[in-house]
Amino acid sequence: MPIGLFLYNFWVGIIFLIGFPFLILYNLAQGKYSNHLVERLGRYPLHLRPVDSLPNARPVWIHAVSVGEIKAAIPLTRSIKEQLPDIPILVSTTTPGGRELAETLLGKEIPVIYFPLDFYPCVKRAVNFFHPRAFVALETELWPNFLFQIHKSGGQLILANGRISNRSFKRYKNFRWLFRPVLEKFKVLLVRDPDDAKHLIALGAVAERVRVLGNIKYDGLLDQAKETLRLHIRQRIHVPEGKPVLVAGSTRGGEEAALIDVYQRLKPAFPDLILILVPRHINRCAEIEDLLQKRGVSYQLFGRIVLTGEQKKESVILVDQIGDLFALYSLATIAFCGASLVPKGGQNILEPAAWGKLVLYGPYLEDFKDARRLLEEAGAGIMVRDQKELEIQIAYFLEHPDERERRGETGREVLKSQTGLTKKAAKIIAEIIRNQD
Repeated sequence: MPIGLFLYNFWVGIIFLIGFPFLILYNLAQGKYSNHLVERLGRYPLHLRPVDSLPNARPVWIHAVSVGEIKAAIPLTRSIKEQLPDIPILVSTTTPGGRELAETLLGKEIPVIYFPLDFYPCVKRAVNFFHPRAFVALETELWPNFLFQIHKSGGQLILANGRISNRSFKRYKNFRWLFRPVLEKFKVLLVRDPDDAKHLIALGAVAERVRVLGNIKYDGLLDQAKETLRLHIRQRIHVPEGKPVLVAGSTRGGEEAALIDVYQRLKPAFPDLILILVPRHINRCAEIEDLLQKRGVSYQLFGRIVLTGEQKKESVILVDQIGDLFALYSLATIAFCGASLVPKGGQNILEPAAWGKLVLYGPYLEDFKDARRLLEEAGAGIMVRDQKELEIQIAYFLEHPDERERRGETGREVLKSQTGLTKKAAKIIAEIIRNQD
């Protein structure tokens, strides 16, 4: 074991022993992981254990941390399955939302589990249980203990859709002594753009194994933007055709207040304006409801409308369930992508662009700099520095529909340059796995 990993284990062990009782109490209070908490400890249902006597029993393990990554992981998983039909595949995630979405999209086709905590006994137990032939990590899921154990057991390490933002790189480079021995063991690292490649090489990845492929999160968005989906979501919440709609997606704390203020200021000039607020974390809905009530803004909950058939009678809709944001963007006259007016790294601005929508966002878009570059070069994405600029831009484009629609359609066209990346990634991954055998 490298000395860096030994030191990492020492400190993780202390943290685990101190923090585990609190994790148990939190789970009991929140029901966050339900009856699957033991999976975080590396214990899985016995029926998932590969049968060692069978050929091709060792699975390919694909890991995506949460909902956003799962959306990219599902088509990649299916493409790998097409390339390797006789090899089992396993998908893991870290959050309940990610697991729910993965299970919904994959059904019984592919097992979905929780990723183990990166504590030596947990990862050792998990790796020995599944004995995967390869581990495919999406984005920046670089857990030293787990990766070391996969490599030690003979599994190939592969990074797909890799990214290291400037903000993350500043933190990671302080621990180069820990990550270099792990990154050196990756068979291939498929990254989004040249900056990500430079960052990973600087952290210790072998330069010849790093390949700039593009962002597979954007692949397939055009295929998902179907007219039937748009009509379905419009009918579910009874939004009339022709009404101006501002969809604010994946908002974070501080942004809802700004959006509500903007909405209230624009309402006299645009009395038909509808605001659909979609917070990144639905457990903040009570906080946002309190904010709306204090501002004297009448609203309805999305869940109540779709579950009870309640008629939409208010101009503000607060979305209190996950999984509908992409469809809701189809209703937008103008879309705003959150986690960007506050320093949270941004959200996927190409989702509304797939529907041909003009997209506004704040200055903090470090995690989606490639998407920002694509849209801004096409004139389909506009950065606003603050609440005042957000109000000005919304008002301008509500008053100039021809320019708004032209810009939005240009953004949709630029997305076509991103098609086919998932299949390219799957082909590379499948080739590595075949050569291993």
